[in-house]
Amino acid sequence: MKITKIFFTLIIILFVLYACKGEWMKKWKIGDNYYFTYDSSWGYAYIIDTKNTIVINMEIIAWNYDSIFIIVKQKPFDDIDDSILLSHPNATYYEKMKLYEECQIFNYWIIDKRKEFEFYYDEKGKRRRNIDVVFGPLTYEEYWAKRKELDVPDSLKLKEVEQCISSPTPLQRMRQLLR
Repeated sequence: MKITKIFFTLIIILFVLYACKGEWMKKWKIGDNYYFTYDSSWGYAYIIDTKNTIVINMEIIAWNYDSIFIIVKQKPFDDIDDSILLSHPNATYYEKMKLYEECQIFNYWIIDKRKEFEFYYDEKGKRRRNIDVVFGPLTYEEYWAKRKELDVPDSLKLKEVEQCISSPTPLQRMRQLLR
C-alpha cells in the first residue's frame, strides 16, 4: 500500500514536471546560430546563440529577423530600476512597476548574422564586448544610422513580442493590473 502511494506520487510529479517543461522555456530558431527564447515563468525574452550564450537579454519588447539581420527593441529594466530607486527610494513595489511602465527609455540592437558571434572581456569597461556582430545598445537615432550603414532592408520592421506568445506572462498580468 505504501509503495503504491509512493509510486503514484512519483508518477504525478514526473507528469507535472514534463507538462511544465514546454511552457517554461520556449525557443524559436531565428536563423543561423541564433534562437529567440522566452521564459514564461518570469516573462523575459532572450536572444541566444547555439552555445546558449545570452546575446541580448531581459525585457525585449519587440524584435524581428530575416536571413541576414536580427533587430531588437529592449526596455533596459536594470537601468530604469536603478533610476527609479534613486529618484523614488520609498516607493512601493506597485508604484515602482507603474513608474517602470511609464518610462519611455529604450535600447535598440542589430545582429549581423553573416559573421560568427565572438566576444571578449573588456577589462577597462568591465563588461563583455562583441566583435562587429552585435551592435547595441543603441539610441533610436544611432539605431537608424546603423541600419543605414549595414544596409538593413526597410521591409524588416520590429514586431511586438506578445505576437509570439499565446498566454499572458506574470509580468504582462502585472502590467494589465496597473492599467
